[in-house]
Amino acid sequence: MERRSVLVLVTIAAVALAAAAMLVTTRDESSDTTAATAPDAAETTSTSPDQPAETTSTIEDSTTSSSLPAEPELPSDACAPYTSITTVGLVDSPGLIETSGIAASRTRPGILWGHNDSRDGARVYSIGPDGSDLGGFDIAGAFAFDWEDMAAGPGSDPATSNLYFGDIGDNFSIRDGRITVYRVPEPDPESLEGPLTGTVALEFEYPDGTYNAEALFVADGSIYIVTKDRDEARVYRGSSEGDGSGVETLEFVTTLALGAEVSGGDVSWDGRTIALRGYTSVWMWRKAQGATVAEALNGEPCVAPSPDEVQGEAIAFLSDGGYQTISEGENPDLFLIPFDA
Repeated sequence: MERRSVLVLVTIAAVALAAAAMLVTTRDESSDTTAATAPDAAETTSTSPDQPAETTSTIEDSTTSSSLPAEPELPSDACAPYTSITTVGLVDSPGLIETSGIAASRTRPGILWGHNDSRDGARVYSIGPDGSDLGGFDIAGAFAFDWEDMAAGPGSDPATSNLYFGDIGDNFSIRDGRITVYRVPEPDPESLEGPLTGTVALEFEYPDGTYNAEALFVADGSIYIVTKDRDEARVYRGSSEGDGSGVETLEFVTTLALGAEVSGGDVSWDGRTIALRGYTSVWMWRKAQGATVAEALNGEPCVAPSPDEVQGEAIAFLSDGGYQTISEGENPDLFLIPFDA
């Protein structure tokens, strides 16, 4: 009876061990099946515990980078396109005998505007492509103390233009640092029967003294004034869009060591070439897209062709990139330096 009880116990233990072994085997097979059907861990988990899991997306990023449009190719040397000088006529305007500034019309291709130095009133003259006289016109609301340069610039919309007259000369240092630039809507000289109207007097003062200046150009919504100092010309900037209600303090921009006096200036219509002239030289700077005038002028200028003139003070870019010059004197030559590139 005792031996039978022991045999029963041994049988029960053997059955229990077999059941346990079958349970372990079932668990292992289940784990293997789960691992085989799970996604690849490398595609769903991060390699770093500090970073969230990364997932792969087939949707392209719709964000595009904002960049300036590519500008047309131009020689890095701003003077390279200019290789010849042509005389296209004589200036016939009987009243224009001391030409100090000229500007090309932005609305009437081929026409130039010009003004005298200090021996005239507030008056502008219209010049044809061959130098012919298209009339002289007073400027209502303006006063001429010592006009030295002028410029043309875009108006309030693409179909209009403004003329800027720089009363900026101060040969005897008597202006106490105050100058005036007159902004006038550009008229059509062929239909104009009276004075130019709509004049706005933009009053400026230098931040650091008084200077004699003979060069002015308009770029990027600003008026730039260049002093006539031989050793170190100084460049200042003021707004071209003021309403004439107050006196604006000019901002100093940079200095230029050109070794000669600056007597005129202009900027190409595309804004990419700045030209200053002296009595015997024309200097040019290339202005890269997105660059400021200060950045451009801080580079080294090149020397462009300059006509042999008695006293050359006036220079103006044309719409095609060429430029023209006129000297002081009665019936001076009208020179053209074409854009040859």
